Amino acid sequence: MTRRLFAGIVCMLLTAAYLPVLRAHEGHEHDAPASESDIQAALKKLSAADLKLATAQRFCATMTRDRLGAMGTPVKVVIEGKPVFLCCESCREQALENPKATLKTVEQLKKSTAALAKLSATDRKLAETQAMCPIGDGRLGLMGTPVRVDLQGQAVFLCCKGCVKKAVAEPAATLAKVRELREAAHEEHQH
Repeated sequence: MTRRLFAGIVCMLLTAAYLPVLRAHEGHEHDAPASESDIQAALKKLSAADLKLATAQRFCATMTRDRLGAMGTPVKVVIEGKPVFLCCESCREQALENPKATLKTVEQLKKSTAALAKLSATDRKLAETQAMCPIGDGRLGLMGTPVRVDLQGQAVFLCCKGCVKKAVAEPAATLAKVRELREAAHEEHQH
């Protein structure tokens, strides 16, 4: 097999492997994060009932790090009789593809949102950017109000008190994981 033919085959295989990932982000415009006032203005375009539901969900059911309203007025779909909000029309197909998983995600988002609302506005913003526990790998807020620890002058949020001992014992590893989580959030917004 010639080098050129081999390179062509490898390119086709890589394209086939990443095409679903690329299609999942097709149409998403995450170039610049929306300001809080832009988000609130987009949310206010919803009916009062939908605004209450979208506020409880807070994040897109498929792009779970994206705030509802950050890409304009959230898109509402009804799955098994339950309203679900998406950041944009491009998420509709993915949300409808696996309805049970989408509904489970929405319930987790609501639970997380309620728990994060108990934090100060500054801490909530940091916890939302981090999104996941660096020790337990679960979404922050699913086990109640996240626990804040300060490691080397940086705020770190953990899913529960059970993760504190390990986070404090391994501060460099914990901070590296938090940096990775925050970078992943930033990269997701660059699509």
